[in-house]
Amino acid sequence: MELVTTTSTPSETEAVARRSHHMGRTRVIAIMMIVIGIFTGWVFGLGSVAGAHSSLTFNPVDLSANAPWHVGTLTLATRWSVLVLAFVILALGVEVFWREPRRGVMARFGAVAVLFLVALLLWAARAPGPSPVSFVNVTAVLIGASAYAMVLIFGSLSGVMCERSGVVNIAIEGQYIVGAFLGTIFASTTHNFFYAAIAGAIAGGLLGLLLAFLAVRYLSDQIIVGVVIVTMVSGLSSYLNLQVFTPYPNLNTGNLAPNLPIPLLTKIPVLGPVFFDQSGFFYLMIVLVAVVSFALFKTRYGLHVRAVGEHPEAASTVGINVARVRYRNVVLGGAIAGIGGVAFMASQGQFQPGYTSGLGYIALAAMIFGRWRPSGAVVASIIFGLSVYLAYNLQTYQVPLSTYILQMFPYLITILVVSGLVGRVRAPANDGIPYRRE
Repeated sequence: MELVTTTSTPSETEAVARRSHHMGRTRVIAIMMIVIGIFTGWVFGLGSVAGAHSSLTFNPVDLSANAPWHVGTLTLATRWSVLVLAFVILALGVEVFWREPRRGVMARFGAVAVLFLVALLLWAARAPGPSPVSFVNVTAVLIGASAYAMVLIFGSLSGVMCERSGVVNIAIEGQYIVGAFLGTIFASTTHNFFYAAIAGAIAGGLLGLLLAFLAVRYLSDQIIVGVVIVTMVSGLSSYLNLQVFTPYPNLNTGNLAPNLPIPLLTKIPVLGPVFFDQSGFFYLMIVLVAVVSFALFKTRYGLHVRAVGEHPEAASTVGINVARVRYRNVVLGGAIAGIGGVAFMASQGQFQPGYTSGLGYIALAAMIFGRWRPSGAVVASIIFGLSVYLAYNLQTYQVPLSTYILQMFPYLITILVVSGLVGRVRAPANDGIPYRRE
């Protein structure tokens, strides 16, 4: 009798280990989704009195001739509506736990986040309840959230452009600030937001050039350089605010960019004001998402960028100038973030030191959540934009929850993403690693 022994090859062992790690990670996030569902049903659903109701209105913010067609108020039973949302969250969690899907875990987690925020809104606006406001204007919420999402999309696109080429851009916050500062001056003096956008793009691009010069030419630590740039710009903006805007208030008039309604499409209820009655910056953002996506994944230029971000040594051997590609992308990324700063100023009004409130870091979080892809960054920016808007406006409903808790939401999701709990996320292989040409 012959004895036959079988042994696993190293590759098979590694594959088994990866599958085991994936299963454990997927089940952890599934349990988190189930816990969120139980919390939503118990606190927001059963925590509402049986007769409570929540009213959803769709009143237009713009009362001009471009206002959308009227839609009546939708009244829902708070308890049962929230319980249905909680059941959907639980179902998603159970499905992930049971099936352990290899794809789409992050999308399911994002859906759970949105459902949780909707349940929170219904519970906050219930009547009878502690809130003096017994309705939720869905149109106003979406328009307000879209303003923050727009700014985050500009920043996340900047991050994608830089990090796909291998340079970490922590300086997005600083590029927002210089864009908003110079944009305010040009908008106040010329009354033309086109010039303001050009000024913001140049300012953001110059900061990007500084980052690229230190990171590519002198191989400096990109994280430290980015933090130093943000700190420097933040302090400088506070100083210039006192020295320039205080004595010369005519340079900071707080003009808001006018909306450019698209005929007929603005008449669509809810969606019309959100997508087709916006400022030029919103439409520019949509164009940039399409252009960046096409350029990175459908052109030779994008192939070079991704090659440099993944394996710069191999890219250099086939004649690609690694330094030039990184310089170009970081400057372009800085210009996009600078326009995002102008867009924020154009939707918020007068420049104030620190009023970007860490949006640059949230944009980086959106980029990571979106797996360094423009389409994913857009989805993440929408979720984060909604949470940021609610964080600033839920006090209207006297919610017994600190706004700081909701402001933590994007960062908590980012920690879950980068730790590997929410799906498998991988940055470009040489992201943040200086390239030393032999």
